[in-house]
Amino acid sequence: MPCVPPSRAASGSFWLLVLHVPALCGTAGSLFPDGRQGQFIKTLQEYEVVDPARVDANGHFVSFNLHHHISNTRKKRDLGKKENAIYYKINHKEKDLFFNLTIHMGFLSHNYVVERRRGNYSRARIAMHSGVPCHFIGTVLQPGSGSGTAAISTCNGLTGYFHLPHGDYFIEPIKKHLQKKGTPQPHIIYEANTLQNALRRKRAIPVEEEQACGVNGTAE
Repeated sequence: MPCVPPSRAASGSFWLLVLHVPALCGTAGSLFPDGRQGQFIKTLQEYEVVDPARVDANGHFVSFNLHHHISNTRKKRDLGKKENAIYYKINHKEKDLFFNLTIHMGFLSHNYVVERRRGNYSRARIAMHSGVPCHFIGTVLQPGSGSGTAAISTCNGLTGYFHLPHGDYFIEPIKKHLQKKGTPQPHIIYEANTLQNALRRKRAIPVEEEQACGVNGTAE
């Protein structure tokens, strides 16, 4: 059954992809446990919830565990070995996507540092490089539609970008989802132009209107 926001239900031109798991068609809070991600999803006009699976080179199911561990001690001359390749299958828009990915050891510097800030400097969090390679590049094939390129991180679910002849897409896991053993980890896929349109709409919101959302001005 389609999940259509009330504000869009009356618009005949609006089309929201059908969520393939009826049980997920509930409130945003139940579908997206992470509040920040839930707010972000509300800005998208179209998205799809998918269940990625690891498969072998022939497309046969292997596991719903998406992480692929690669030793950080591997040398560049070993990057062509089969154990450095990983395959995923995702049903997207009623067609299967097949990802053929290879570890990209040079994607990040071994000395990189991540600094996250919320508010002032005292609330900054600094994290060093974990040393575990989990960034892959490769190809994506959609039979009947064509093939393209992909850059995916498997550090925590599948996060990244892929290109097909008919469009560019982003994929990310549903954050804070409690995955049970042997069950899939749900992800969302949305088009790059959908994200761009959402950002344009956000920039178009007047400052006064944006401040009115739960923020009271200081009384003189």
